[in-house]
Order: sequence, then C-alpha cells, then structure tokens
Amino acid sequence: MRALLHVEDQNDTALVFRAAVAQADIRVSVYRVSDGEQALVYLRRLEPYTAVPRPDLVFLDLNMPRVDGWQVLVAMRDDKGLRSIPVVVLTTSSHRADKERAYALGAKQYITKPATFDVLVTEVVSACQKFFGAEM
Repeated sequence: MRALLHVEDQNDTALVFRAAVAQADIRVSVYRVSDGEQALVYLRRLEPYTAVPRPDLVFLDLNMPRVDGWQVLVAMRDDKGLRSIPVVVLTTSSHRADKERAYALGAKQYITKPATFDVLVTEVVSACQKFFGAEM
C-alpha cells in the first residue's frame, strides 16, 4: 500500500483531509505531521519516525509554525534522498507569486484549499491519480 504524508498544522483541516481521502476510496496509508520541522524528521526517518514508510506523495501546507512549507520544499530539493518524492502544495494562498515560487522550489502540483468538501475530494483524487495512476 502506498504512503501519503500530510503536513498540516490545523487539526480540523487534517481531519477533513483524511475524510476526503477516505471518501475518495484511495488505497493509501495517510501519515500526518503538524509542522515542517516534524515533516523533515519524518522524511529523514529520524526518531521517533525510524519505522515509518517513505512517503510516495507529500501534501504540504505552506503556512505553519516553526518550520514552514517553504523551508520544507527547499530542504527536500537540496536533499538528493528526498527530492524525488513528489510534493503537492495544499494551501490557502491563491497568489500567483506563491504558486510560481512553489513550483520553482520543486512542488509538482499546487492546490488552493477549496471551500467545499466535495471539491477537496476531487482535488485529492486528481492529485493521487497524477502520481499513482491506476494503482489507487
């Protein structure tokens, strides 16, 4: 089974995301961390994440405390062991400059957090199909 890492600091948003994945019936294990610092520890499989699977896809919020999503993108791009993991930015920002910067830093897709649950489900399905194909 594929592994998906969701990096999101808001608990309610993380619950809605998990529900969207379940609603979409995507066969993935969802792991979640609540800030960029934890994301980098997870991705590098350091304590307490030594036994977690390497994610096949990362959904990354940009606006988080401690280490933000921008810093995570830079760290992943600069780490040859992490740069091959596709990152989908899932954020509230719809600014064109943010989108362009995210792509320049290695994001493979940029999604502005939708206003409705149904649109979120559609966006999650679309992103997963892009990276997992028929293996969903």
